[in-house]
Amino acid sequence: MTDKAQTVLDIQAIANLQGRYLYYVQSHDYDEILPLFAMDDPEVSVEIAESGVYVGADKIRTLFVDMIKPLFTAPGSLPIHMLTTPVIEVAPDRSIAYGMWQTLGCNAFPTPQGLVATWQQGKYDNSFVIERGQWRFKRFRWLCNFRTPYDQGWVKQAHLHVEPLDLANFPEAMRPSRAGERYDVYDPSTPMDFGPPPPLPFPGAD
Repeated sequence: MTDKAQTVLDIQAIANLQGRYLYYVQSHDYDEILPLFAMDDPEVSVEIAESGVYVGADKIRTLFVDMIKPLFTAPGSLPIHMLTTPVIEVAPDRSIAYGMWQTLGCNAFPTPQGLVATWQQGKYDNSFVIERGQWRFKRFRWLCNFRTPYDQGWVKQAHLHVEPLDLANFPEAMRPSRAGERYDVYDPSTPMDFGPPPPLPFPGAD
């Protein structure tokens, strides 16, 4: 097999990995979600919007099974996100790959006042490694540009998502490993740069 053919297969495998993650979240199949991550790697990490960064297999399992699963399996909860505009770059030696996707989400979240229907827009900014012969998530980040009630819109309520969590108030077992990096989010009063940028081709890659 030529190097170029292998790269095409790798890109397709990574695209399928990203897509499977979303389908498994929607079907609440958390036993299938966890093996998508490079759980043998002590530096494997997950960051979802303002959640903070969860590092290592135990923390990632806690995030998905103990925190996200109860939220998304609550009556009426809706976690639908659509992937668009993929940019995937694979290192020539296949040691690492990077991928970015834009997303648009139709969500419903349970609150003490009842279900809240929301729009969410953001991007995945992920890295991937091969573990046990398969591409897996190494660094998983979903960066939220806006989250707003569907009947208000992102101009009227643009700041619902930008405040970082108060990590000190998390139960110890559910606390992230560290706070996430700040990034530019939508603000109707200022231009937006939509960083970080998509990955660039690796030197020597055709």
